[in-house]
Amino acid sequence: MSVTFGTLDTLQSALTFHRERHTVLAGNIANLDTPGYKPLDLERTTATESAQLAVTQDGHIASGPAGSGIVRTFADTDQLQGPDGNAVELERELSKIDANRARYATASELVSRRIALLRYAAGDGT
Repeated sequence: MSVTFGTLDTLQSALTFHRERHTVLAGNIANLDTPGYKPLDLERTTATESAQLAVTQDGHIASGPAGSGIVRTFADTDQLQGPDGNAVELERELSKIDANRARYATASELVSRRIALLRYAAGDGT
């Protein structure tokens, strides 16, 4: 049964990531006309990619490996800048939002199906 609940935890972290990424991408579009604005994006990292905190004194608690839900914000600087220094391209941001929406919808559907399966298993089989 732990596999079932672990899957729900993974799907919950995916839903949270895609919700937060949508907020960041929508902020890029909101700053479309802001001079000098650099678009931001989010990416998920694994525990092996995350930085470990150094223990500088004996009394400090060392940080253990973090979970797979670590999110890193980065400036998406692969785009050309306009004359005002703004690097937001509307079409690119809209395509990112659409891809993010599709991933969110997929994760949401998987959560719904997993919960329906749990209800079926917990019920009398009908």
